[in-house]
Amino acid sequence: MKLSNILRLITFTILAILMFNMNVTANTIGHTEDNVVSVYDEEGDYIFGTAMGVTVGDKYISEENIEYVVVSVNEHRAVAESNGEIDLFASLGYESNVLTPLAAQGSKLIGIYHTHNGESYLPGPDNVSGKGEIHEVGNVLKNALEEKGIKVLKLENLHLPHDGAAYERSRDTATDITKQRPDAIFDVHRDAIPRKEEYLTEIDGKTISQVRLVVGRQNPNRKVNDQFAKSLKATTDKNYPGLIKGIFYGGGSYNQQLSAHSLLLEFGTHVTTKEQAAASAQLLATSINKLLYGSGSTQARGSASENRSIISTIGWIIGIVVLGMLAFLFINEGSIDGVIKRIKNFFGREIIDRGDK
Repeated sequence: MKLSNILRLITFTILAILMFNMNVTANTIGHTEDNVVSVYDEEGDYIFGTAMGVTVGDKYISEENIEYVVVSVNEHRAVAESNGEIDLFASLGYESNVLTPLAAQGSKLIGIYHTHNGESYLPGPDNVSGKGEIHEVGNVLKNALEEKGIKVLKLENLHLPHDGAAYERSRDTATDITKQRPDAIFDVHRDAIPRKEEYLTEIDGKTISQVRLVVGRQNPNRKVNDQFAKSLKATTDKNYPGLIKGIFYGGGSYNQQLSAHSLLLEFGTHVTTKEQAAASAQLLATSINKLLYGSGSTQARGSASENRSIISTIGWIIGIVVLGMLAFLFINEGSIDGVIKRIKNFFGREIIDRGDK
């Protein structure tokens, strides 16, 4: 293939990526009743609902570890096909049901922030114009982790209003946290499904709201974020069955490209109570501590898959830089031929021409 054709293909790819990212941003406002999508299987049986944008290709692992893939979306109704029950431990490469600590040699620091600051619980679905009750739930998680000897960096930055650009605004907050090299980062939310029974469960005789884990499909760290989510669910299933409602793999990044151990957590919905969410935050802190640091163990995990993902991430970054440069040239030159001419002038016409032959 001639260089000119390759450059044309790359340029069109860049434009497609930019258009896709715009659509992803529009679809990930989330967490209001207007965004609720109900997902059914191919027989018409209800699987789950979510107030985040749902797109074809999104995945869901249910509380019972049944994996689904969304195959069609029609406004507020989606259809998903089942891949059957998966073994979380087997999918993580473990032969037994014992996970070694993910960050036994880490800094024992965890970061927490809130992209959607105004989220609250009863009496209604409306977001407040400042810090909502979700900040209080985040504080419960923070305090529970600190009681276990873990340092917590919780930033209270506001990213209002609650719109499609909220995740872009919260990226600076997440970046500030990553500079401290935490072992994990959690963006704490609540859902907006108007059915409290969707999230309520009973653990140890107490009614609490379940927690949904969310992984962004559009980020280069998605493989290790996926492993982290599955590991957290597997650990929690063993200690507090039913606490984790499921794992939703949505068509966004949710700033998870910034860390290998980054998750969006949904504590209940707006028609459950703050107290029920706080109770689940207490329990989840125990699972997070055990997963990351074990019980006084100094054994490191040494995950080769995470190393491979880091290498993949570096490749992504290099690729994005190259694509960004080409996009910049296209915008400035106004045509693909202009881009080709600029590249030839930079590297030397004779070398480029030899490469075309």
